Amino acid sequence: MSQKNVRKHKRPQSDEEEQTSKKRKIQLETSAINSQIAKEPRLSPALFSDTCEIQHGSLHQLLKYAVLGKAHSTQASWCSIHHQKRLRGVVVIVLEDLSQHHFYQFYMHFVCLRGLFQHRFSLPPPPTDFISSLVGLDLDDDKARTEARAGSNHLHRRLNDPINKRNSSSATKCNPILRKYGKERLGLTRYLLSEEEMRTNDYPCVGSPDTEHFVHSNCMEDPTDSSSLFGLDCEMCLTTQGSELTRVSLVDASGCCVMDELVVPDNPIKNYLTRFSGITKKMLLPVKTKLKNVQEKLKEILPKDAVLVGHSLNNDLRALQMIHPNIIDTALLFARDCGRKFRLKFLAQEVLQIDIQNKDLDGHMPIEDAVAALKLAQYFIEFGPEKVAHLNLESMFKDAYKVLNTEGDKISEIKENGVAPHLQSQHTDKSSLVDSLQKVGQKISYVTRMDAVNSPTCLAQFENVLCASNEEVLKRANEVVPLSPLTIVNYQPGDIFRRHNVGTNEKVIRKYEEMMTIFAGPFKEPVCLKSVKVHFQSCGPIHSLNIILDTCQPYVCIKYSVLEAAQLAVKHLDGTYVNGCCIKVQRLITRMTLDYEDIIKEMEEDPENRDTIYVSGFMKHLTENFLQQQFGHFKEIKAIFAPKNQRSQQNEKYCFIKFQSPRSAAVAAADICTHGGFMCQKAVTSSHFLHWFQDAVLSTPLHTELMLENNPKAYLSEIIKNTDMKMNQIYKNLPGNTLCLLLFPGNNRDGGVLPGFGLMGIKTDHM
Repeated sequence: MSQKNVRKHKRPQSDEEEQTSKKRKIQLETSAINSQIAKEPRLSPALFSDTCEIQHGSLHQLLKYAVLGKAHSTQASWCSIHHQKRLRGVVVIVLEDLSQHHFYQFYMHFVCLRGLFQHRFSLPPPPTDFISSLVGLDLDDDKARTEARAGSNHLHRRLNDPINKRNSSSATKCNPILRKYGKERLGLTRYLLSEEEMRTNDYPCVGSPDTEHFVHSNCMEDPTDSSSLFGLDCEMCLTTQGSELTRVSLVDASGCCVMDELVVPDNPIKNYLTRFSGITKKMLLPVKTKLKNVQEKLKEILPKDAVLVGHSLNNDLRALQMIHPNIIDTALLFARDCGRKFRLKFLAQEVLQIDIQNKDLDGHMPIEDAVAALKLAQYFIEFGPEKVAHLNLESMFKDAYKVLNTEGDKISEIKENGVAPHLQSQHTDKSSLVDSLQKVGQKISYVTRMDAVNSPTCLAQFENVLCASNEEVLKRANEVVPLSPLTIVNYQPGDIFRRHNVGTNEKVIRKYEEMMTIFAGPFKEPVCLKSVKVHFQSCGPIHSLNIILDTCQPYVCIKYSVLEAAQLAVKHLDGTYVNGCCIKVQRLITRMTLDYEDIIKEMEEDPENRDTIYVSGFMKHLTENFLQQQFGHFKEIKAIFAPKNQRSQQNEKYCFIKFQSPRSAAVAAADICTHGGFMCQKAVTSSHFLHWFQDAVLSTPLHTELMLENNPKAYLSEIIKNTDMKMNQIYKNLPGNTLCLLLFPGNNRDGGVLPGFGLMGIKTDHM
């Protein structure tokens, strides 16, 4: 794309913005636009990543390429650097003990940082030595683990590796499996999903409003530890009515197939999803079996106390339109922190040492997947949760992150008038950044306080600048930045953040939860919650909906999952008629949400959100084809992000659309509201915020009384404001064409586990 064409797409600017743009000639763009604005370095972060949490290894790869270029490294898949040779240096500022929750707790106080850095990303909780992970000093451990995986005795070698034992011991202290099941080996009944867990994870249950036409398996006897296990897996296609069953496979406890049936859907097929299901039109042509036939066959095969095993089995049972009470779900059994799940392929590879879902084959083999899930459950039952915890699967996952098939976590993007190619992970170079720097005779400048925790001051690869105080750290940082290709500044905003208070994290989450909560009413008794839900879910996903009877007339409390949904409800549903009542829609106001209007206004104008709109009101889960049909005619779309429901793993019924300018976003929003029949407004939540908040809600106890902080909020605010101004000063003093990363490492010690956060940008010659 020519420079002339790029300029056509620039958004119109106010006088104030025009003055700012003169100082910032370099614009950081998304990878969807491959323009050549200037021969100056710039960043192209991957937009709206569904896995927007950047692993520490991926961060190391970005730094290595930024410092050394393509002669020693490859581009990171999640962020490209254009004209890397023109970079004068890389500066990494680590704000020790701060996390992503601090950024949103004090969002309004980070005035400078929000304006300076246009690109942000989430980080997982930090490893023991965060600085070492940034520069690749832990790669030797990674190589040992990779070599161990290659042998047939892979699992034995990993568990007996001295380094891995230390890592594993540390990781198991707060392992979610041990927290849930303890250390003792238990019978299979301990690992059955409770009725509450089934409802929480979207399993079809008796009495659920959306399962009225479902068939019960008739397995009514209470299971025992000697009950029969059966592995189940299904494949689906896309019909005019949505997802429908095309194949069902059932294996017994020995792994022998007892049922493998192709099924003809009741409705016309729109997409066979061959890439995933392996089902083709030719395969189904001679098939006469219908859904009701396989339902009856399953009821005949399964004993009265049968236990079904599968990976995210809720989707399979919904495709079968069956209710079964005794379930072991391996996606939940081998749980990760914050409710995240491992993929079946990964678990089979790392726990069982078997390779499934081969890329050379078209689609999954349901018998193979059913056997894998069954054997995983049997492994868990036989060896117990303590041994599973010692496998240190989270560490394994990070090692294998770049080579796993991530088809289940792909990004929905639209480029120009078509669907853009999905982003693919790349394999990082084997040598670390410090090793490569040593080969070319360079060192890393490291500025830190002498009493800093985990300071790598004894390492020869570091040119250490040891300081007596925070003030000296800031002073020396400005002096040493030009002397090395990479400078790391370790700054401690205040010792107060070392003593992480879990209640503080709860308080931040509660604040945003309350900002997403509205009250509607008054209604006449009895209140039909179903019609209220239909009315309000057009604004966005509803987290919970409850009737309030403490008032003279009943009201309904509606808690949404995104801020935009609450905004739309207040704007568009206030004064409307529901159940024959003219209702008022209003927000909850507490001392924590008194400044919510200011926060939302600032979030709307955030660089990540000002050219993005939120669209809701869809009747079905979103697909790429549907999104392209609805919005493909907008020529200035950069990308579309359709978040996934963490329970069902289906795309939600809302999306975010990123445009090339705020003007094109506003024009599209008006067109969508007028002609599209949907509801939309300016975006408030960026993808990393959504990812962080959803994970935090899953890991934070709800409806608990919050303790007041031991330290005055005013004191904390002053620390943050002071830090914001000091980081602004460091940034302004950087030489032009310097890549700067500001990292909140998070916390992973002293009983607190908090994810980290990153901001990045290139300081231009014109600032």
